[in-house]
This record gives sequence, C-alpha cells and structure tokens, in this order.
Amino acid sequence: MSGFGPIDVACTIHVDRVGLLDDERGPALTLKFHDGEELSISTENAHNIDRFITRPALCEYVPKHRPVQATDVGLVMVSNSPSYLLRLWPPFLNKLLYATDAGLRTFLWLGELPEGLEKPSSQACFESMQVTQHHRRLRSFYDSRLGVAPRGFDKMDEMASNHYVKMPAVLAALAAPSIEGVYYVDLDAVTRYPWTVDPLFASEHTNRYSDVSFKYGFKEGADNSGTLRWKVHGSRFYARNSIKGRAFFANWFSNRCTFKDQYSLWHTILDFAASEGCVDYAGEIYSKFRYSDAKHLKQDKARKEFPMLVLDCARIDEHCPRFPFANVGGDSCDVNLPRLVDQVFHHTIPQEGHGTFEVPLSSSTLIVENACISTVNATRCEHTDDLRAYVERLGIPAQWNS
Repeated sequence: MSGFGPIDVACTIHVDRVGLLDDERGPALTLKFHDGEELSISTENAHNIDRFITRPALCEYVPKHRPVQATDVGLVMVSNSPSYLLRLWPPFLNKLLYATDAGLRTFLWLGELPEGLEKPSSQACFESMQVTQHHRRLRSFYDSRLGVAPRGFDKMDEMASNHYVKMPAVLAALAAPSIEGVYYVDLDAVTRYPWTVDPLFASEHTNRYSDVSFKYGFKEGADNSGTLRWKVHGSRFYARNSIKGRAFFANWFSNRCTFKDQYSLWHTILDFAASEGCVDYAGEIYSKFRYSDAKHLKQDKARKEFPMLVLDCARIDEHCPRFPFANVGGDSCDVNLPRLVDQVFHHTIPQEGHGTFEVPLSSSTLIVENACISTVNATRCEHTDDLRAYVERLGIPAQWNS
C-alpha cells in the first residue's frame, strides 16, 4: 500500500445533529483527531472541505451508551468526501444504530485515492482483454476531485475509480487496536427498524474458518455445489486480521484494473485459490476475458474450456480442504452462503419510486438518497416516498443520544 502517504487513524466521530426533520439547521457532526484538532462538518461547509483528498482519515464512532459490550470485530464504510456522506446521511445513521446494538465497532473512511494510485500498476492489467480490447469513459458521480469530468478506462487514460478505497480502508481498520476482523458494507445499505440482531450475524468471524468471505452466486432450492465461487460482488465482505486476510486486500488493491473493482476481485480470488493449491490459475481472467464475458461465463463452458476457473465445492474438497475463503463448512465445503451482516443490505429503488428526498433547510436544500427498506429475503423493494416515514423506518431518533 505504499504511495498512500499519511492517513489519520486515531480519529473519532461525534454526531451533533440529526437535522433531517423539523430542524432547519441540517445534519452536523464533528471529527476529533488524536492531536486535539476538531473538524466540524455541516451542510454549510461540507462542499468546501478538501483535506481528505490528500490526507484520508479512518474515524471510529464511539457511542455514549452501548446496550451490549463492544466485540473485537468492526463494521467498515467508506465515503470519498463529507458532501457524499451527508447525501447518505440517513443510511449512515441507521448503520451506526444497528452496529451499536450488535456490538460492532464502526469505522468510516473519508478520502480519495491519491493521484499517484489512480492508475493501475500491474502489467497483467495493462495487457488484459478488458483494457486492450474494450475502452470506455465513465463519469463518477461521487468523485470529489474531478467532479463531473469523465472518468474511466481507455487506451491512453487508464483510471481506477474510488471504489478501490475500500481496500486501504479495511486494512486501516484491521490495524486498529483490539480489532480481529471487520465486515464491509456499502454506505447506502440499510436495515429495517425495529430490528432484532441475529445472534449468528458474526458467525463468519467467530467460526474462524475463513480469512476472507464474499457471497457468491446462490440459487434457492438448487444444487449449488458446482457454483463458481469467484463470481462475487465487492459490495459486502468479511476480512480477518490474519496474514492471509490482510494479504488478500493488499493484493486486490495492487491488482486494481478497470473503473470498478469486480474484474480485479475475481482475478485476486483465483490467485488466492491457486496459492492454496485449489486451481491451476495463471491470470486467465485478465488474459482471456473481458469483464462482461467473465461475468456471463457459464459453469458448463468453464468446465469444458477453462478448467483453471472451476473453483467449486468438488475442487475445494479434492485439492484444498479448509480453503479459508467463504468457508462455512470447516473441514468440508458447504454450499450454504456465509453470513455477512445480512440484516444490512441494499436494493435499488425502482423507477416508480423517489430515488432522493429534498430536505428543506434555512439556507439551502439537502438532497439525501432513498433506500429500499425490505426484509432480508424480500423479492421486491419496499420503500416510501415520504421523508418522515423513511427516517422513522430507519429508526433514526430526532435527537441523537446514542
């Protein structure tokens, strides 16, 4: 992770105002740093704060009162800027409340990728099918450095987005005192209030079978033993504070390639599997596939043409029993999915719903994002187009006293 420069890690979060209902001053929070410096953030100054572009911070929320004792496992979220944090203010507060009830220590990363790390450094990425045969330019909605300037990949301008800040954020959280593992969820994920914390929510941590866990493709009622376990999303995962756990996220960052992080994630998982003797993988995701082709690769085709990509239960049991990746079975591979703080989840608001709310303030209007507030196994998005109902369903009190 060289190239990041200084990161403020002994930093705490203090919620000063909820500011969503019946309070025209708007949200406010204070960050307190180890040297005594305090930074107040509100709707009035959030867009002018640029310190996190060059010096990221990992800040911990320490509640005034804990209903249960804090454990040795954390919950990590990331935001590239204070403005983006306020846009996701309701889901952020919702997760602070849930994590407190669950005994999770909660960390927020604020910051961007340093300029020197915006481009990939891996020769395998430069020579990959995605980079050499498929070029695109994208706009990053939440890039605080470039605003609406084009971002993305083309042959002359290889750029990685700030989706990749989750890797250094996780590594920084794993270095926090007394932390033995962390869960990561995207900032826009929520849980429905009232909640009863699943007593097994941290089983992936407490079982100690896995150094790294992601959710792979799983079909209810089907035989999932042949599922390709590298086909995962990077929006939710678990990382253990172990040599292999830390190395995985350092490697994922080193392997950064393309605008988003999924292509490099698949490559990193298969590299990890190869290092454990599971598969004879030698970079074929990069060398033989564009992102879309790998995403839609079928199990049957993989078995016939690309055996090095067949990472399933049979291969794991035969070649690398106890492979410490999404391992819920211990000595033998299990098709059940790992628990990854499943009560906190994200679904996209349907087109007929309101994607955002306007919060009228005394001197401006704050835009906050809406979210689906469904039960975990719901097949459709349950949402509201009323701000007050939304805040209440997230369990956010008018006065913050947690």
